[in-house]
Amino acid sequence: QNTMIIRLILAVVGTLCMVLGFVGLAVPLMPGFIFFAIGTICLASASPFLARQLAKQPRLGRFLERIELSRGMALTDRAKVIFWASAEIFVDKKPA
Repeated sequence: QNTMIIRLILAVVGTLCMVLGFVGLAVPLMPGFIFFAIGTICLASASPFLARQLAKQPRLGRFLERIELSRGMALTDRAKVIFWASAEIFVDKKPA
């Protein structure tokens, strides 16, 4: 029962962060990509189905993979990885 409550809380927080991320796209002073990153992490943790669906997306899949690879790092290093990986979602890297 506790895991169901935790999953529900993660789903609510993830959805709220996604909404704030979309607001951040329109409001120049609000960093939307941070909220998208937090929302993606929360939603992927809340539901295995959502985690699989998010991992199928090229950019989100790379983001989630980097998050998984950073699990053994120190908190400050992991925060840096999450920050840069979330920023990379919105930067289109096309080969020259």
